[in-house]
Amino acid sequence: MFGVLLLTSSLHAAPLRFDTIAENFLDPMELSIASDGSIFVIEREGRLLRVNPDTGGTFVIGQVPVTALHESDSKTPYAREDGGLGITVAPDFATSQQLYIYYSHPTEMLNRLSRFTLKGGLLDLSSEQALLDVHTDRRDRVCHHGGSLTFDPAGNLYLSTGDNTNPFESGGKAPLDDRDKREHCDAMRSAGNTNDLRGKVLRIHPTKDGYDIPADNLFKPGTEKTRPEIYVMGCRNPFRLSLDPKTGIIYWGEVGPDSRNADDKGPMGYDEVNQAKQAGNFGWPFVIADNKPYPIVDFDTRKPGEITDPAAPRNPGHRNTGLEVLPPAQKAFVWYPYGDSTEFPVMGSGGRNAMAGPVFYFDAKRKWNLLPSEDDHSLITYDWMRGKLWKAKLDQNEQLSTLEPFAEGLRHPMDLELAPDGSYWLLEYGSNWYFNRDGRVRRIRPGTGNQSPILEVEAVPDQPRTWRVKSATDPENEKITVQWWLTVGTAEHQLGTGSSITVPGNTGSELRAVAIDPADNRTIVRIPLQDTNQLPQLELELAGNKLAPGASLGFKVKGLADPAQAVVRLRYIAPAGHDAGTVELPTPVEHTLTTRLCFSCHQTDAKSIGPRYTDVALRYKGNDAALETLKQKLKTGGAGTWGEIPMPPQLTITDEEADAALRAILALGEVLVETTGSAEGTITAPENLPGHEPGGAWEVTAEAPAHQTARLRIPAE
Repeated sequence: MFGVLLLTSSLHAAPLRFDTIAENFLDPMELSIASDGSIFVIEREGRLLRVNPDTGGTFVIGQVPVTALHESDSKTPYAREDGGLGITVAPDFATSQQLYIYYSHPTEMLNRLSRFTLKGGLLDLSSEQALLDVHTDRRDRVCHHGGSLTFDPAGNLYLSTGDNTNPFESGGKAPLDDRDKREHCDAMRSAGNTNDLRGKVLRIHPTKDGYDIPADNLFKPGTEKTRPEIYVMGCRNPFRLSLDPKTGIIYWGEVGPDSRNADDKGPMGYDEVNQAKQAGNFGWPFVIADNKPYPIVDFDTRKPGEITDPAAPRNPGHRNTGLEVLPPAQKAFVWYPYGDSTEFPVMGSGGRNAMAGPVFYFDAKRKWNLLPSEDDHSLITYDWMRGKLWKAKLDQNEQLSTLEPFAEGLRHPMDLELAPDGSYWLLEYGSNWYFNRDGRVRRIRPGTGNQSPILEVEAVPDQPRTWRVKSATDPENEKITVQWWLTVGTAEHQLGTGSSITVPGNTGSELRAVAIDPADNRTIVRIPLQDTNQLPQLELELAGNKLAPGASLGFKVKGLADPAQAVVRLRYIAPAGHDAGTVELPTPVEHTLTTRLCFSCHQTDAKSIGPRYTDVALRYKGNDAALETLKQKLKTGGAGTWGEIPMPPQLTITDEEADAALRAILALGEVLVETTGSAEGTITAPENLPGHEPGGAWEVTAEAPAHQTARLRIPAE
């Protein structure tokens, strides 16, 4: 069932209402809203979807061939952030059925901006008109592609592009590596280059056959050693573009470097929210935040050299094909580090990934106003890692007046768009860094106190393909209407209303029951009619139907081409009566890990950017020094133990919270064992089990990259 989340706290004077409309997206990257209300979503691996906001219908309408990181080769240093990157519908979409997609080309080393036409509601790949190619590198762990798209009222199209540089080999400072064969670590060749399209916000005016250059871009057409498409230069990894339709001002979030301290090689890392009232240079890789300068470091000697002058930055790189003297650097609108921000303390601390959302204007004639009238003219910003929304009140000169948080607890917010009725549509990427299956689209409205219906549906015994309403109640005791919708291919049909429905024939892939109350609050229940798993399913056979502590159990994993990839785990489940198939931590620890944003990078037993807590428990099992070792890692952060993605120091967690959380995480290993590298063998249960008593069970799982996990349970003796 798709529920409603009401956020009521001191963060906001009135509650907000979050309705989940569609879910189970695979790494969704950007959404765009058409004039008829349809929502289009591009996923990282190139799948294009359309969502009907009234029924929750979600339809795969195309597949753009892309280069992307795949689960079957998740540790490759190649194409780490490539794929389907951005989407926006054409201003005349209602008549043209055209949309624009920015994606990583499947065979050429470039990202491409193309215009496509929908025909019969489907993406027609043969209609592609390639408008602009951004030549990129995909080797040696290069990252940062940006990829956000938006139009202004004049029909100009904006595209954000990242610096396409490896961020892991510069100590969290500016990647100014000018040595030969180190181009992948040199952002002077891209973001700091006036003759390169990377690390920019580009602006073009699409035409029937190509595009024109709008007036007042950063460089006039024909200017030597420049590209006229550049509107803003000096960007590291700009997410998400947002344009104020009344002023034409463009905003974007800028994902910053990882350094936790300032030293002689430059300032600490900051994320930024940027504001461009006109074309300009925002400084990367030579300055950051409020124009804090980097020295030009000699990467042979590791000694810092000349300090950048923000008023007249220079690009001395030998791979620079553009101007040496650059336009003056513009400081960020808002900037914040991993730790507490001196300038903007309301941003908090922890992981960071800045995004820019719409500018809110109060309109009494509109159906919905997310914020009260006193918040008129406020930029909404958000952070992918911190899972929060902020409102940045703007004064009459477009300067920052106040900055306040007003919602939190979001699941990696990826995009936020305003609909014509005043509601906001939030795209949440999902729980993990890659390979999500829990991305979703949610509608945000102001809460009125009127709650959605509560709906339960069940299959009717002995009546094939027939379902009925098990229970339907309304918190306000209002009349509920239940509609039944059937998805067939890329279309949907209303089968009827009432308490039950029979799906005719062998048609359809999904049945939806939509409960609607008089206030137009909706609850959607989905019933899949087909197996939608896209990955092959592992099969697990066990040589026994029960297991005692300390005993061994034979197993065989089927459906795996490479047995060396197999991981078989055995977990004891105490007879608590509430285990739903997931590994759980104590509620107070769950609360700590949530409020301290630990779940932004880690999950208890699901893959994410950082190790699973079950992985941590197994690695340190039997290590008497584990608790103190992990406490120290929490304080200092670092990278290398589990991969190159750095873990920020946990500056806000107290010693008591850290002790309780780490003890609970390490305790997971007391009831968990694993064996790796073989699809057939035995696994031995732990002998001394906390909470062991009659009625417990053992859960056995088999997993491998690019496969669905197999899961069986047997009684514990």
